[in-house]
Amino acid sequence: MEIGDHILQVLLALCLVIGLVVVLGFAMKRINSGGFKSGGEIKVVASTFLGPKERILLLQVRDRQILVGANPNGIRALSEFPAPTGGSSGDASGDKQTGGGFERALREAAST
Repeated sequence: MEIGDHILQVLLALCLVIGLVVVLGFAMKRINSGGFKSGGEIKVVASTFLGPKERILLLQVRDRQILVGANPNGIRALSEFPAPTGGSSGDASGDKQTGGGFERALREAAST
């Protein structure tokens, strides 16, 4: 074999390795973000950060909404409500007068 053949072989192997790294990186990103999951029964209706590592989430699970707190130590259910019915499809964008779904849920949880 000539030097040109060796260089071509090395370049092809390098392209294969780079392509494999890109494909694996994309696959890991999809797996970590839940990209391979189908539309399950748990939806995050709203979420907000309370601090650098703490957040509160309003989850829709079938016909219930669950307010949970998440921090590095784990996840804890704070309160549970029936899901809103009618025109609001579990969306947290209510007007300021009524306080919106997430704000209302947070106020209700804080008052219990």
